[in-house]
Order: sequence, then C-alpha cells, then structure tokens
Amino acid sequence: MSSCLFLKAQEVIEVELIESKALIADAFIGVNMFEEIFYIKNDVLFKKKGEKLYSYQNRLLGTLNFVDLLNSLEMILFYKDFNTAVKLDWELGEISKVDFNKSNVFSTVAYAASASNKRLWIFNSDIQQLQVYNPQQDIVEVSTQSVASEVVGFYSNYNFCWVLTKKELLQYNIYGNLLNGYDIEEFEAFVHYKDSFVLKKGSHLYSLSIASESPKLITLPELTIKDFSVINETLYIYDGKELYSFKINSNKEKK
Repeated sequence: MSSCLFLKAQEVIEVELIESKALIADAFIGVNMFEEIFYIKNDVLFKKKGEKLYSYQNRLLGTLNFVDLLNSLEMILFYKDFNTAVKLDWELGEISKVDFNKSNVFSTVAYAASASNKRLWIFNSDIQQLQVYNPQQDIVEVSTQSVASEVVGFYSNYNFCWVLTKKELLQYNIYGNLLNGYDIEEFEAFVHYKDSFVLKKGSHLYSLSIASESPKLITLPELTIKDFSVINETLYIYDGKELYSFKINSNKEKK
C-alpha cells in the first residue's frame, strides 16, 4: 500500500502551551507515561522525575546514538561506534549487552530497538534491511526487502517498525511485510503516537494521521526545534535551553 502526500498549507493543527522548564542537555530523548524525563548530557543518559535523578554511562562504548523508551523496565541503548546495544532496567541499571561485532550474522548495525519476545529490531547497514534478531540464539528470524534510500529516522514498538528515508516513510510488521509506504520528501525526523505521526521539516512540525492524505502544519510559537517527542496528547519540544510541553488539540483544526 502506498500513499502520496501533498501538504495543504491551509490545514493546521493548534496546540496550547502547558509549561516550560529549564533543561541543560545535549539531547532530549522523551517523556514516558510516568512523566519521567530522559535526556543525554556528555554521553550520559539521565532519567528525572521531580527531585529523583538516575543516570547511566559507559565510557568504553563512546557516543550514545539511540535510546528506545518503549519499555521503561527494559530500555535499549545503542552505541553505533562500537556496534553495541545495552539493555537497562527502570533504575538505569545494566541488564545485558549485545555486541554485534561478536555476532555471526551482522557486521554494521545502524539502529537497534525492542521487538516482541525479547527480540530486537535491527537495521542492518550492510544490506540496507530491517531485521528481527534473536540475541539468545544469534539468529535473524525475519528480514525485509532492502530499503533503497538513506535512512534518517527509526521508530518501533513490539510488533511494528517505521523507517523514515529522505523520500518516504515505511511501515513494516513483525513478519517483515511492508504494510504502508508514504511518499514524503525531505522530512528529517519523526515520532509515532496513537494513530498519527509528528514529522519535522526545517523549523516546522507536521501531524500526519495514518488514515490522512496529507500532513497538517502544527501551529507553534517561534522557537528552535532541537528535539521533540509526543506521548498521549502532549507534544514536547526542546530548544537547547528550555523544554516546552504543549497540549495537542487534535479535534481543533483550522482551514
């Protein structure tokens, strides 16, 4: 299934500012359902809620490139330079590591995140394929067809994975089947929530419903969008100094 999307500039979604908080971070990762804030500073992952602060660092693995917050009890961190994924518990204590350099089936991995039954979604850079990997048995259980364009964004849950390229947004199921392909160009990043996506292009964010034909511009005050995430109906935007939270008025659209 393929959808070609054309932006209609007159269709917009409004948001309402809830609050802003000072945040000193190199990267804002997101907020989970328990309203815990995750961010990276000097390659250290922090989790903050109120006055409680947890942290995890592994200096031996270099730059922390990707954090999967799908399961707050078993988070996945990925260190691209050392081809290694680390699983953490809710206090950011280390549970296990997967060193893909020691695997018999991988050479270079670009992304790693949680899949069902203690498996991992892997994007294999050597063959440009999305794969489902069983680390206990060191086998690839599922592989997709090769992705033709450069991958710029990645999001998964247990049974589905979305891959953003410079030309399209692709959705796969846990069996490796391509379910949807949305023709959208030059988007830089995205997050998925409920039945929608929020996508970034330049200094703007757009909302795209899975059933929609076109993304809708999200009306925002003038601010720098360094990092962003969405949970429930709250949009979080980090500008490098402040973390803003906005209520998304999904049913309040302007034309």
